Amino acid sequence: MLKVYTCIATQHDLRLVALAALICALASFTAVNLLHHVGRSEREMRRIWLAVAAVATGFGIWATHFIAMLAFQPAVPSGYNIALTILSLLAAIALTGTGLTIGISPRVPHGRWIGGATVGGGIAVMHYTGMAAFEIAGRIVWDVPLVAASITLGGLFGAAALPVALHANTVKWKALGALVLTVAICSHHFTAMGAAAIMPDPRIDISATALPAEWMAAGVALVSIVIILLAVIGLALDVRDLRRAGEAARMQELADAAVEGLIVCNETE
Repeated sequence: MLKVYTCIATQHDLRLVALAALICALASFTAVNLLHHVGRSEREMRRIWLAVAAVATGFGIWATHFIAMLAFQPAVPSGYNIALTILSLLAAIALTGTGLTIGISPRVPHGRWIGGATVGGGIAVMHYTGMAAFEIAGRIVWDVPLVAASITLGGLFGAAALPVALHANTVKWKALGALVLTVAICSHHFTAMGAAAIMPDPRIDISATALPAEWMAAGVALVSIVIILLAVIGLALDVRDLRRAGEAARMQELADAAVEGLIVCNETE
């Protein structure tokens, strides 16, 4: 897709593109890691951790989009509609939360695939709502085949992400699942950006209430900090689980040793 490549190479600050990919990967791994804690939690904590995983995923999708949008450098004035920007974040959290809920439900046939596809749908809804929030002194003309391709890529990779991520509770499968989810988000975003052509029109004004890029950067930075904090929480939970597993193993060894000691005592008597 030469148009997509040209869009990334000539119309984006590649340093911010790399940052968007990094935040996306961190958020994806955090979400996958927290999702594994959902399965090991009791009913009330299960809901809490599911909500936290949904927030991590939704924030990751949103931050990836808007960091990459800040990297986008159109040659005309632009800004961001506040209401639609907030709506895009809420949509990302709600739809990915729905997808994760389906993905971990044992009552839904092929739930992991369906849940992952729902997450892919959330990526698309977030992106195009976020693009609707993008105010610019011009018109955006969409390449329909590339729009369809972006939705397809997000859906296919999203559908594969949960089956891979939940295959086993190991770092290997968590990392692979996070990688697939990262590819789902990034492939959708940049294909969709390649589908957009801006036609400058000086008759179109940016609304007075539109957020400038500087304010948008502050909001994205805040969301990125939350993602990092959630990643730290996930790692802390892993350390706690490892300690508990080690203590349980030691207790089992002590119990086995005690039983063996009793057997030896009984035999000597």
